[in-house]
This record gives sequence, C-alpha cells and structure tokens, in this order.
Amino acid sequence: MFEQQHPNVIALRGFLAAACLAVLGGCGSAGSVVTSTKTSASVPATPAGLTATAGNATVALSWTASSGATGYNVKRGTTSGGPYTQLAAPTAASYTDSAVTNGTAYYYVVSALDATGESANSAGASATPKAPSSGPPAAPTNLMATAGNAQAGLTWSASSGATGYHVKRATTSGGPYTQVAAPTSASYTDTGLTNGTTYYYVVSALTSAGESANSAQASAAPVAPPPSIPATPTGLVAAPGNASVVLNWSASSGATSYHVKRATMSGGPYSQVAAPTSTSYTDTSLTNGTTYYYVVSALDSAGESAGSTQVSAVPAVPNPPPTSFGTWTNVTPTTIDLTDALSCGNFGTKSVQTDPSHPTDAYTMFHCQGVWKSSDYGQTWTGPINTGSNAAKLTDCAGVVTVVPTSTTAAPTLYAACIRGTGVGFWKSVNGGVDWTQETVAPAPAGNGQQFYAPVVDPYDTQHLLMVGHAVNLLVESTNGGVTWSAVNTDPGMTMNGGTGGIEFINTGNATTSRTTWLWLASQTGGLIGTWRTSNSGANWTRVDKNEHINGETQTYQPNTSGVIFMAGQYSALGDGVLKSTDFGQTWAHVGQAEPEGVVFGTSKALYAMYGWGPGAGVVVNPTLEVGATSGTGTWASPGTPPAMSQGPAQAVVLNDGTNNIILVANYNAGMWRYIEP
Repeated sequence: MFEQQHPNVIALRGFLAAACLAVLGGCGSAGSVVTSTKTSASVPATPAGLTATAGNATVALSWTASSGATGYNVKRGTTSGGPYTQLAAPTAASYTDSAVTNGTAYYYVVSALDATGESANSAGASATPKAPSSGPPAAPTNLMATAGNAQAGLTWSASSGATGYHVKRATTSGGPYTQVAAPTSASYTDTGLTNGTTYYYVVSALTSAGESANSAQASAAPVAPPPSIPATPTGLVAAPGNASVVLNWSASSGATSYHVKRATMSGGPYSQVAAPTSTSYTDTSLTNGTTYYYVVSALDSAGESAGSTQVSAVPAVPNPPPTSFGTWTNVTPTTIDLTDALSCGNFGTKSVQTDPSHPTDAYTMFHCQGVWKSSDYGQTWTGPINTGSNAAKLTDCAGVVTVVPTSTTAAPTLYAACIRGTGVGFWKSVNGGVDWTQETVAPAPAGNGQQFYAPVVDPYDTQHLLMVGHAVNLLVESTNGGVTWSAVNTDPGMTMNGGTGGIEFINTGNATTSRTTWLWLASQTGGLIGTWRTSNSGANWTRVDKNEHINGETQTYQPNTSGVIFMAGQYSALGDGVLKSTDFGQTWAHVGQAEPEGVVFGTSKALYAMYGWGPGAGVVVNPTLEVGATSGTGTWASPGTPPAMSQGPAQAVVLNDGTNNIILVANYNAGMWRYIEP
C-alpha cells in the first residue's frame, strides 16, 4: 500500500521541482524532490557550402542540407551583402534561378527552416549569367542507312541548332568521302545507285558558325527487288487497215516482251501471232471484212501476265473513193466563140473565180470576149460585164481574172491580167468588173513587157498581192492592192529562161507567217527546176520537190490550216500527178494515180484532180479526171468525162447551193463546165 500524502505536501514538492529547473537547471535526487531530463527545442543549423553556377539566363544554386530542416528560403540581391529579397522556398538543397538577365551579377544567401523557426542566412555566393559562346554544332548521331532498289535511305538524330547537313558518300569504308547532298532535314534518299555495291556514308551538321565533325559511318548495299510477274497490259486499241490491224497498248512495268494473241471468235480460243518487245504490233496478211479479236499479255523472267481486255477490228480498204458520180454540163454561153482566133488569140477560158461574200456568184474571162458573171451557181452567164471604163481593152484581152477572196463590199474587187490583145497588162476593178483601171508594174518594161498572169491574194490582207511575169523570170509583190509593185528575190536555181512560174500563198493559220510563206512551181522543164518554198518573202528559197505545173495556170488546194496542201503536176521523183504535204509544203508524198495532172481541188466529200492545157481549138486533151477520199490516201477512181469536154481545165472552183457541192471548171477551148456532186 502507498502512504497517503497530504495535498499540501504534494503541492510543495511540485513548486520545489519547478524552482530547481528554473534556477539551477535541475536538482538532484536529494530529499524527496522530483527531477526532469527533457531539453528545450532549437532552429536548424545555418546552411553551409552554398555555390552559384552561371548559365545562359540562369543561375544554378546548391548547398549542404541542414539537419532537421524542412525547407529553405532562397534570397537574392544585386548588391554584395544585400539587401536580399526572398526568391523561392524549396524543400531540397538546390534551386535554379531562371528570372535573371545575362551580364548582371546576382548575390544569393540561403536560410534553413523547421517548425521551430528559421536559421540565420548562409554565407553569400554570386554568379553572372551569360549567353553561351558561338561555335559549330554537335556532330549528328544515330546515322542509319537502309538499302533499297538502286537507292539508300538515310536518317539521323538532329543536331541542336543545325540549319543544314552535308551528306557524304564513299565506296570504301573510312572514305575518302564525296558530298552528295545538303538537306535541311535529318533524312535523305540517295538515288541512282548501283545495286550490289556497298556505299558508306557520314553526315555533318552546319550552322552559321561552321560545320561539325562527321558522324559515325553507316553503310548500305542497294539491291533490286526480286522479279514478279508484270501487270496485265492496259489500253489495248486496234486500228483496222487494208488487210491489216495495227495494235497499240500501254507498257507494263518491268515487262521484257509481250504475247499478241488473235482469234476469229469473241472470247477465243486465241492463238499467239507475235512476241514483240515494244508496245505495238501490226498484224498483216489479214482478210478484209473479217472481224479479228485480240488480247495481249506481258512477260518477264518471273512469268506471263493474264491477257488484256479484248479488242476487235475489221480490216478494210482505207479511204475508198466515191462510188456514185454526178453529171457534167457544158454551161458556156451560146454566144461565146470557142473556135475562132478572134482579135487577141482565143484560147477559150483559163479562169473561174467565186465571190465568197456572194456565194451565188462566179466570174470568168472568155478570151477576146470580156469578163462574164454568173449569179446562179454557174448555171447561166451574163456578159461582157466590163461595160464602163476601158471596156474595149478588157474585151480585147487574152488573160485571166482574180476575185479578192475576202471582199465584203456589194461589188467585189477584181483583178485581171492580159498577155495578148490591146489590153496587155495588169488591171483592177473595184465595182465588180464594170470599170477598170490599168496599173503599171514598174519592175517590168512597158508595152508587151507588162504581160502577167493574174495575181494571187494574201488570205489575211487583201492589199497584199503576188504575180508572175508571162514567159519571163519575174516575180513581183504589191502591198497596196496593185498600185505599186516591187520585184521579189528568187533563187538562181529558179531561172527558167522562157517558162512561166506559178506562185501561191501558203495559209499557215497565222497572218504574219502566211504573209511570208509561199510556194513556187516551175513550168515543165522536165523536173530540172521543180518546186520551191520560202518562209521569208523570198529572201531565201528551198527546193522541196521536182514537181512542176502543166503549162497554163497553177492551182494548189489547201482544205484547212492544219498543214495539208495538195499540188498537181509532173516530173516529181515521187511520181506524176497529185502530191500531198502535211507540213505546209516542206515535205511531200505521192497520192492518187501516177499520171500527170494540172489542177487539184476538193469538196467536203471528195478530192479531185484533172489534166489540162491550152493547145488551141480543135486539139483534144483528155481531162483524166480522178477522184479520191478527202484525205487523198487510198485508191482513186476514174469516172471519166463527157466526150464534148475535149480539153481539161486551167482552173476549178467549188460552190455550194445549200444542198449540193457544185464544181465549175474553165476548160480552155472546151469552155465552162458545171458538175453537181451527188
């Protein structure tokens, strides 16, 4: 049992114990006084070892941790010794100050904290942040080279700050290397390589400060992919020809050849007929009128593809000539004399012209009997219409007329040229052939020296004319509608010494080049002189063929401005008859029958050629009419002409009455004839 203490005794002991603690720092165990062993709480130790390391716009601080500290106060000033401003309160013994300016000195102290309080400040530390010094970038890392077909793909890790890279290649490990590219990104594909060859690569990085060292080397050996069966050919087309079929198709990638297979039934069975290495084949010796079916497969070392989509074609004779023909009618006025010599030497009619602005109208000149006009597509004729000024001279004229082809006036402008009679010379009418004015062609002598064939007119400029002298070596040009003339340069090889050349504008579809591009034909020298062409108004001439025109007028035919021109004649090395050019007269090929022809002309349905010249009344000259397809290719028919058409034409024109094409031909002493095309 414990002894029960009086309450006052207990209180006295408590007082003495407290007194001992307060006054003596603790009393021993003497007497009955109770002792205490507990010490008082204290703040953490001041941090030690503070360091400040400058960076680019940063200062990194670190210090030795204070025992028991639960955090720290980082303080900063801009003057050594302060005053300091608290900047941060980290719990770790480090801190990076990023709110600083390069070039400014900063001073730091750190204190430690716990629940009891805050220690004194540490010793100070300072640092001055600054931008890093400039220099070449680091060398690229992780370069990898991946082989492909005749190429190598390169990738690498970008170098910080690099603005570009130099890719360098060698065929020996370790170099020497040759720069092959300068990409701005961290990848590059090197192409055009040789499969089976090992290529070695390094890459360097560049900035404005310079170039880094080379990266570690990487290598790759390009290799071709294993062969595979090529794709099935596509785009197969079949074009029928005369006993033949032309096949074309799109190439199959990697194919080394093709199998062409044919059948006479849709869907086969097919028989191989060829193994071409190109993407075309012409199947010949076929039967016209039979349908043939084709497929094509592609081959390489791996095998053969499936057959293409089937196509078919029916061979046939190309461009057959017309099989039905119209009737020729002699429309010469009954009052015209085609047999007597008359006053000027009568060779009938050598010209017939249409007025495009008045499609019903046509004009001609009957030798020694004046200028005549038809207003009903050549069925009937009225004349002479030269009833005004110089009427007598135009009547006493052996010559030809030209109508300006683009006239838009009520009465067209006509030109005439006379080589015999009192009207010898060059004439012009601006009121449809009623009144006439003679213009002197200055390059030629007066009198009989003024003999010319009627001019040809620039298709784009009605004032621009070309004209050849009769039986002389003279070509003249006018740019003001025949008022004044100048001689045109010709090549010495064009000298005929007595013959009459023929001149034509070539319509190129362009006014500028048409103005300077002409075709000139010699007149029957046996092919010694031939056909000449200029593209610069006669400054230079080129002989393009041996063809020459038949004595009399020259008439070529241009169906459009695509480059196609037809000319008729004799003595070409390609053969007598009709020649065709597809390049505005630079080169020629023979079409039609191999017999001399004088004129060539065409309609929307067919192409015509006829032979004619002027031997005088009573002499028969077979017109040798031949008719072909509008293209001129293929076979031509010979439908013949009436016996009364005893001479062929010097000139022909085509009209259209809204239903039919109508042909008018001026056939010398056989007169004017009319043909309605069916």
